[in-house]
This record gives sequence, C-alpha cells and structure tokens, in this order.
Amino acid sequence: MSRLLVRNIGELCTCDSERGDAPGVVKSAALIAEDGVLTYVGEERGLTRSLEVDTEIDVDGRSVIPGFVDAHTHIVWLGERSAEYAQRAAGVSYEQIALGDGGIATTVRATTAGTVDALTAAAAERARRMRSCGTTTVEVKSGYGIDTKSEVRQLEAASAVRALPGVPDIVTTYLPLHATPDGEHDKHVQSVIDTGIAEARDRATFIDVFCDPMAYSVDECERVLVAAQNQGMRAKVHAEQRSRNGGALLAARLGAVSADHLEHAEDGDLRSLAAASVVCVLLPGAALVLGGPPPPGRRALEAGATIAIATDCNPGTCFCESMPLMMSLAVATAGITPAQALVAATAGGAAALSLSDRGVLRTGKRCDVALLTTPHWMDCAYHMGGDVVGGTLVAGESTLR
Repeated sequence: MSRLLVRNIGELCTCDSERGDAPGVVKSAALIAEDGVLTYVGEERGLTRSLEVDTEIDVDGRSVIPGFVDAHTHIVWLGERSAEYAQRAAGVSYEQIALGDGGIATTVRATTAGTVDALTAAAAERARRMRSCGTTTVEVKSGYGIDTKSEVRQLEAASAVRALPGVPDIVTTYLPLHATPDGEHDKHVQSVIDTGIAEARDRATFIDVFCDPMAYSVDECERVLVAAQNQGMRAKVHAEQRSRNGGALLAARLGAVSADHLEHAEDGDLRSLAAASVVCVLLPGAALVLGGPPPPGRRALEAGATIAIATDCNPGTCFCESMPLMMSLAVATAGITPAQALVAATAGGAAALSLSDRGVLRTGKRCDVALLTTPHWMDCAYHMGGDVVGGTLVAGESTLR
C-alpha cells in the first residue's frame, strides 16, 4: 500500500456539504491518501505523530481544493477557426458564419479527414493544459463527424488520451446530433438510431444532442435519446443556448443527467430540471464569446437545481482550457458567489457526470486534488486569469510544477 501525506495546508476547501457553509473550509489542514483514496481529511493536529508515509508534500501554507471536474468539452478536433473569431468581432453572427459553410462544418471537414493518432495528439495537448489549470477529470465529446466511423474515431482518440501520462481522467460522450448533414436530417437521425448507438455504446458513457433550430429539433433529439437510453446510455442535452426551443423540458422529461448552456431557459424550465434532478451545466465562456444572455446561475440555484461550471473548450466559441477562468466569468456574469462557483466547478461537475467518487474531499473519495499557488482559495476566481494552480493529484498521482 502506498501512503501519501499532503500537509501544512492553509485553507483546505473540501466542497463537502457536511463541513458546513460552502466551500467547506478546514484551516491548518492535512490530507492522507492510500492507494489513491482519501483516508484522512482534517486538521493537521489530528494526525498521529508516528505516521509513516511513502510520499510527503508540504504546501507551505497554500490552499488545496478538489480537482476541477470539467463536465463539458469538445477537445478532440483538428483544424482551427481563428478567422471566425475575427469575423464575429467585426459583427458577423454565429448563424451567418454557419450558413456560409463555416462554423462547425469547418471543423467537421478537418476532423473527419484525421487519423486516430492525429486526433489523439491534438486532444492530448489540450488535456495536458487542462490538468496544468487544475482539472483532474474532463468529459470529452465527439460531434465533429457526420458518419459513424468519424464519430467512433473521435471516441477512440479520447480513450487513447486517457492512457497517456500527465492528463486528467477522461469520461467520453457520444454527440451524434451536433453538426448537420448536407442531406436530409431524417436519414442521418435514423442512421444514428440504427447503427451509431450500437457502435458508440461501448466507447462512451453518455449520449448528447444539440437541440437548436439551426441543428436538431426536439423530436429528432428525443428519438435518438430514447433509442440510446433503451441501449443503456445516459442522456445529456445542449439546451436553450441560442434560443428557447424546448431542450430543457426534453432533458427533464427524459431524466437526463444534465442540460447544458441554458442561456435562454425560463424559470419554469429551470424548476422542471430541478424537479427531475437534472444538473444545469453553465458555460460562461461560450456565452460571453457569443454575446448572448449570461448563464442562469443564480436563477438555477433559486429553482433548486444543482449547477456545474465547465469550459466548453472547442475551436469555435470557447477555445479555453482554464476552469479557474470559467469560475471568474461565472461569478462576474451568472450571479453566483465564489464559493458557489468553486462547488459548481468540482462537486457540481462530478454530479453532471454521475461520478460519486470525486468532486469533494472526504474520506473514501478519490484523491483528486488541485494544489494552489496561493494561501487564498478565492484567488481561483478573484485572480482572473491568474497562475493559481501549482500542481494536481489524480487518484494520488502527482503532477507538480
């Protein structure tokens, strides 16, 4: 058995509701993990003096938090779309770019042409940057292919990244309804139902759909999600991002794990999601870049929902790997406090991926930890864009700078 001690912690944020007010701070604290599982979380003075350890990390009074759980990303892609960024800055809308054969279609062409090795290399670079920003678990979607073979290559690349050193743990999601085909939607939707789900279900934990007037209708999304649920996959929904069209209520009706974006969701939508225990995943970076309404953070909490914060890292609307920056944006735009943002970026992200073994620091949980460069945990959000993470532990495995 390998035993790890992290000691001399100034502020230990457990994000554990059993520790009182969020984010459950313990001062002058220590952690012990055995074979990657936490066995002690508390004040350092409570440790046995004669404790024998294999590895000791003295953080010299700095803060320690749970590793971030980034529950919505699209990091398996090839090509780049910086020209679109400049177009939008000049006043061209997301929809106009898409109608001009740009947008997602640009990424689909480049990604579909790529090999698994090329996709893996590109995604691994992004995943390593995510871990350097404190992320210890990341959800990775497919979605940049129309045909099943291309989607499967993306899922295989995501799985290959998982086996590499220095990356977060990875959860895969099949996103077959994202880019739109040149031909009829119905043929593509039926292909996903007939063959795509069967190919993806052993490679992905979840299935996701982009429910939007410019993408796929509520009916099309429901057909695919129900078929996938019947084959054992769990549902997620891109909902109410560019307009309100019923994606949130679909997620609630089907008991999806999460509904993501939600910028145009009404209070009744949020109450329905809360009643169905659907996690509301906020993507403040994408909302800011696209110039839409802010994510409904405070409104979702007032409706009784669990919220998560994620990067939505993608080539078109939010090329960013930093969860601390997303915390800053959520506090600035979504009406939530720094404490609520930290819980959303850790425990909330874990809930959005149905992961009960991480997201909080409590005995029996995985030792997934971000070691900060500052004695003040609030700097994760307060120091916008700051270099606030000095290292991570993923199941007790250290990556320190």
